[in-house]
Amino acid sequence: MNRKFALRLAGTCIVLLVWQIVGMTGVLGPAIAPPAQVVSGVVSDGAAFYGLHVPVTLTSASVGYLAGNLIAIACAASVVVIPWLEKLVLQIGIASACIPLIAIAPILAACFNGPMTSTIMAAVSVFFTTLIGSVNGLRQADRSSEDIVRAYGGGRYAVLRKVQLLSALPSILTAMKIAVPAAILGTIIGEFMGQERGLGSALVVAQQSSNIVRTWGITLVSSLLAGIAFLAVSAVERIAIPWAAGMSDEAT
Repeated sequence: MNRKFALRLAGTCIVLLVWQIVGMTGVLGPAIAPPAQVVSGVVSDGAAFYGLHVPVTLTSASVGYLAGNLIAIACAASVVVIPWLEKLVLQIGIASACIPLIAIAPILAACFNGPMTSTIMAAVSVFFTTLIGSVNGLRQADRSSEDIVRAYGGGRYAVLRKVQLLSALPSILTAMKIAVPAAILGTIIGEFMGQERGLGSALVVAQQSSNIVRTWGITLVSSLLAGIAFLAVSAVERIAIPWAAGMSDEAT
């Protein structure tokens, strides 16, 4: 474990060093800001700037993330309980994954006002990932446990509630971890569409004003938010299914 951590740390340091050299020398053009300058810019902007935008993005991303995941889990459960719905649900999921987010954002912006657009974008971004993870998890439930529930008179819903959902928790939570960055990305793309606040709208303004350091700073803060949210979902996973988290650690 220590060796792996040391290798990751060394890799990160190498990337930052190369980035710093490229930014300082300008070999790839003036659009690459060195990381030291980016961090200095973030500190300089501080709470006065990010305090206006980060809460808006986090709120939209959180609501969309929860809504998209809940809808995906409900759709996966309906596929298991009502098998003839499988094709319809999976086709909807594939369509949501194949349509470029930047293409549907203007349509949503024309239909909804304010943060609702970015919230829907976040929900759409996470839907397919959680849907597939949930369907696979529900189908991997122990058959003997399902038979026991049926032997005691339980129907499809009883099997779903007492066996399949519990068995699918590791797959569902893994899919929800993977979906975290997608929720942040979807929210920021939604905020491109004329919102007054949010990291996406701030990014557009920074780009239009050719403020390269702030553009990189907003990107850095967005990445940090995604990383923190990923760790938060990982913590929930460890609490909810400690046996699965322990197996995952041993595998890595």
